[in-house]
Amino acid sequence: MLVLAVIMIAAGTAKFLYDDFYKLKEADLILFMGQSNMSGADGNAAEAPELIKGAGYEYRAITQPDELVILSEPFGENEHKEDYLDDRGLISRSGSLATAFVNAYYEQTKERVVAVSASRGSARVSSFNNYLLEDVIERLEGAKRVMSEQKVNIRHIYMVWLQGETDAYLEVPEEEYIGEMQKMLFTLQPYGVERCFVIQIGNGSSDGIPFDCTTMQKTQEKLCEIDENFVLVSTLGKTLSEPPYMVDGIHFTQQALNILGEDAGTNAGKYVQSVTEGR
Repeated sequence: MLVLAVIMIAAGTAKFLYDDFYKLKEADLILFMGQSNMSGADGNAAEAPELIKGAGYEYRAITQPDELVILSEPFGENEHKEDYLDDRGLISRSGSLATAFVNAYYEQTKERVVAVSASRGSARVSSFNNYLLEDVIERLEGAKRVMSEQKVNIRHIYMVWLQGETDAYLEVPEEEYIGEMQKMLFTLQPYGVERCFVIQIGNGSSDGIPFDCTTMQKTQEKLCEIDENFVLVSTLGKTLSEPPYMVDGIHFTQQALNILGEDAGTNAGKYVQSVTEGR
């Protein structure tokens, strides 16, 4: 029988929860970024899949900044930083796509994941460039520090991106959105982020009135076509626009988040494997 062990290192260093059999020695570090659907605004943790043992861990930059914990839902529930990546007063983080993504990614790559919550409801991509990336980078660097202290080798660093509904509502031009996305990744690359895995947005409505998301969906497709640093890992969002997949015309249910997470994790994992095997 596996024994759940808790190691507590001296004050000032990290502590780490793990099953003895699944002791973490190497992992891919992945930022989960975007707006409310990435935060899991209308998710339900009880309906999220069970995590494959040993597949995923979480760095909680705000509530537990000196340790790694086993990934659980609601992912990022309390990881709010005032004036930055803060969903308090906006939405409740009640269940996410992270576990479904990690399970599928692990099944493809056999590589464990350390996940970092880095999303904010209603955020435009320009908001990340203007000020939110400061918080994202702090969270990333904190995760790298703890993994280094625990002698966990970082194989790859990626970001998963689910955002664009606000920019679609505001009718942000294609050229502007693509430029902001490239600027964001360019800022993160010196910190080790290698690729941005894009989950295409679904359809949208505001106060019950639908607004056009097809232009943004095409913009995201174009971004991934013209820039190899961006990889489109799911286009299923636009097929999940009705109950039981959407709550209010814009926010996905947990059932939809599970579908998106599994699809994106599978395709991201296949991409990583193809790159690794092609070396």
